[in-house]
Amino acid sequence: MQERDRILELVKKGVLSTEEALVLLENIATEKDEKLVNKEASQVKNNTRVQINPEKTEGGKQERQSVEDLINQTSETDTADFFEKLEENERKDKENLEKILAELTEGINEVSANIDEISVEIEGLDQDIKEKEEAITVLNTMEDLDGLTDNKKAEREQLENDLAYLKTTKVELVEEKETLREELKDFKKEQKETTKEEWKSKFDIPEDWKEQANDTFSTVGEKVGEASTQFGSFLKKTIDAVTSSVNDNVDWKDINIKVPGVASQSLTHEFMYPDNEATLIDVKVANGKVNFKTWDQKDVKIVADIKFYGKTNSESLFQAFLERSEIEVNDEKISFQVPNKRMKVDLDFYLPKRNYDHMSVKMLNGDIKLNHLDLGDIYLKSTNGEMKIKNVSASMLEVEGVNGEIEVVDSQIIDFLGETVNGNVKTQADIRSISVSLINGEIRLTTPIGSEPKKIEASAVNGTIKLAIPETVGVDGACKTNFGSIKNRMSEVEIVREKKDRTNQSLEFRRLNDENLVFVKLSTTTGSILLKDTDI
Repeated sequence: MQERDRILELVKKGVLSTEEALVLLENIATEKDEKLVNKEASQVKNNTRVQINPEKTEGGKQERQSVEDLINQTSETDTADFFEKLEENERKDKENLEKILAELTEGINEVSANIDEISVEIEGLDQDIKEKEEAITVLNTMEDLDGLTDNKKAEREQLENDLAYLKTTKVELVEEKETLREELKDFKKEQKETTKEEWKSKFDIPEDWKEQANDTFSTVGEKVGEASTQFGSFLKKTIDAVTSSVNDNVDWKDINIKVPGVASQSLTHEFMYPDNEATLIDVKVANGKVNFKTWDQKDVKIVADIKFYGKTNSESLFQAFLERSEIEVNDEKISFQVPNKRMKVDLDFYLPKRNYDHMSVKMLNGDIKLNHLDLGDIYLKSTNGEMKIKNVSASMLEVEGVNGEIEVVDSQIIDFLGETVNGNVKTQADIRSISVSLINGEIRLTTPIGSEPKKIEASAVNGTIKLAIPETVGVDGACKTNFGSIKNRMSEVEIVREKKDRTNQSLEFRRLNDENLVFVKLSTTTGSILLKDTDI
């Protein structure tokens, strides 16, 4: 009975099929009959024929039949109960799956919403940081151009403090956003594991019931498909929202795919100031070009060719220009200041023909040109750009540069001070006093015939110095170079002292003329010095 009960229990659990159970029970019955026959045969003596009681055999058949009936009855009942339990378990598992997927989807939606909210905050911070940095850049540019007042320095300090706070806040938000992204990643991973792995472990289906189980998995697959579709729709909406946000904030038509750059907008405007009598000119421009010339009008005209880099939030480009510049024109002075580095401004000044007391032009990047002007003092400064002065009359001209050429031609100037780091210096003008110094470049000084120079000083580190003086002008000069040579082609010159060492060459010379005498001092480290008479 114990073996039969065990077989029936295995049938209930689905381990054994009905046919397999019948075979096992038949084998048990056969073994039982064989044991009975062997027992009776052992009691019969030699040559005694063993006859098996038909009733025993018949009894075995009856027992087998009763066992088959019992198995069939039990199997049918247990199978029906099993499928009912299976269907109930499937229903519960479906509900659990839908609940789990709903919770995961809700968690994903919540985390994604938080990420979007933080992204918006970061975007706002980026805009604030950009504005603060731009304001600080403007103040730094003003400092480079002409220094800062105490109020402006205090304003810059406050801007720097605000900028530091904004950047710290941004770092915190970025860290929080990264944490949320990891959380979102975990949600998605859990969702994937739930839909693909967890349900496989919940069903242990024997091969006999594959067809019935396939229907169940099809139903579950449909639910998972619905959940996946729902999640995919959510992702699509999120992507559409991000795409819309990008499209709203990026000017795609201004993007050059081959060479990405900043979007730009241009504007040309003409400023007109009738009957202006100002004699002071003050111009400061971060990027662009400045050109001064005179015309036969009493009005002051300024033509501005303006280019904006990046988008502006003003109602018009002209309004944006006014917000980023300081313009003051009256009968005393002309002040035009554009210290914003995100603009390129080319200015053409048309000035009435008269004498101007003072002119100051300062630039970071750009060229400066003066043509046909009558001035008192001139101060020009450009960090990167050429400075050219032509047909200008001035009592004092001071030019300061870093990278770029300095050129003074056809002008009458009393004192000229020129200084640059990289670039050539060329003068071909009537200048009484010249003082020029540079690091890398060539110095070419030509005094036209008829001029009366009084002092010429020039020094260079890496570069050649060329000097031409009219032969009618007396000279008292000294030249020195370390790794170059000195070549003198001046006429009627007396050599006072000369030294030609390999690493040190010097020459002292003079040409007497009591009425017109110029003192010359030239020095270079690695270049040569060339002297000759003026032929123009």
